[in-house]
Amino acid sequence: MQLSVSEYAQARGISRQRALAIINSGQVKAKRIGRSWAIDQVEVNQRPAISRPLSTKMARLLIAAMSSEHVELDAQERYFLDRYVGRLRSEASPLSLLHSWLRSRQLRVVDVAANPADIAEISSDVRVIASGISDDRAGISAARELEGYVAASALDGFLRDNLLLESDAPNIRLHMVEQLPAAPIPLGFVIADLIDWNRPREDGRAVELIEDIQWRR
Repeated sequence: MQLSVSEYAQARGISRQRALAIINSGQVKAKRIGRSWAIDQVEVNQRPAISRPLSTKMARLLIAAMSSEHVELDAQERYFLDRYVGRLRSEASPLSLLHSWLRSRQLRVVDVAANPADIAEISSDVRVIASGISDDRAGISAARELEGYVAASALDGFLRDNLLLESDAPNIRLHMVEQLPAAPIPLGFVIADLIDWNRPREDGRAVELIEDIQWRR
């Protein structure tokens, strides 16, 4: 069942303006039909945001900290990062918090479909870096699905060359970013991507990965 923007906003208990902002950010799957949006009803059950997203820079610094990477910080960056890490570590259930904070790690999410037999070949395309359910550290078998990051400048060519189209039953999730992270992608991206699925299997693995983080001081 498809919902209008107003119906989606009412179901989520948010304003229509806020619903449009969520759609434009790529947080929910929506199709443009003429001048209107159509949202799948399943999107109503997606994980809600409980906080504003961090700035793009701070989100990347938090991801680096989650990935146990050493990053040079000035005094102000260190102060705020320590606050975010402290709050995250004190949260009984940090998934919703990370989902909210790390939305700014990407420009938007693009869900498309491919022949499952072509997934292996598509995943070898140098323009995509595996993450989320497709990263080995997730420990999730996803041979018939692909999740990864693609640079904004390469997205159209990647979709065209691999014959990828929007679908009601997508099996490829692409996180579009300005600059492609280095491979293998930092663990913080994998954790954030797993959380965004809002499914028990992915949530459970995200919690395990968070518990295993070796936080640098």
